[in-house]
Amino acid sequence: MHDSLLPSYGGFAPLIWALINGEKEVGVTAHMMDAGLDAGDIVLQRAVPVGDRDTTTDLFHKTLELFGPITVDGLDLIASGRTDWTPQDRSKASFFHKRAEEDSRIDWTWPAEDLDRLVRAQSDPYPNAFTYHRGHRIRIVAASVSKGLYGGTPGRIFIREGDAVVIVAGAEARRGRSHGLAVERIRTEDGTELAATDYFTTMGGYLTSRR
Repeated sequence: MHDSLLPSYGGFAPLIWALINGEKEVGVTAHMMDAGLDAGDIVLQRAVPVGDRDTTTDLFHKTLELFGPITVDGLDLIASGRTDWTPQDRSKASFFHKRAEEDSRIDWTWPAEDLDRLVRAQSDPYPNAFTYHRGHRIRIVAASVSKGLYGGTPGRIFIREGDAVVIVAGAEARRGRSHGLAVERIRTEDGTELAATDYFTTMGGYLTSRR
């Protein structure tokens, strides 16, 4: 059993990678074992849609519900004597490495849409996406794409928008045609969780990828 729709997202942390990449569905594959990792012939696949605001935690629970039924159904097919399984098209295969600390580091030159997915992909209990403010690491717990378009330098702590604080984002932000990341909740290094509007009491300054 593998928690992706093989041959895509073989390897590690497939739900996180799929959400970061904006996939519209995820799922589970029952496949035969062979000499490769996640490369055997496909017995069964089941998919679930990715909701607009789903986190990886949501996708974990959605796909978890598939494991029991697909295991039972797959074993029934094998017990029936069938052997006509579907070979994986290796030309369409992708294989991902384990997530590490570097993979949760926010790069403010990413478009806000990508950063929104990164934050949702790194939802509790997974290690949250993080950035630095005045030399201190903060984790972005909740965020969304801003309603307005904001121009300037990526990482700038710019303006309040409703209950969020907008951070300028995107490599093309200087042109003023990009959305920002509307940060709603943050977590400090000591584990304290705060509304972004309580943490960023004044606008200005920058969030950075390094201390």
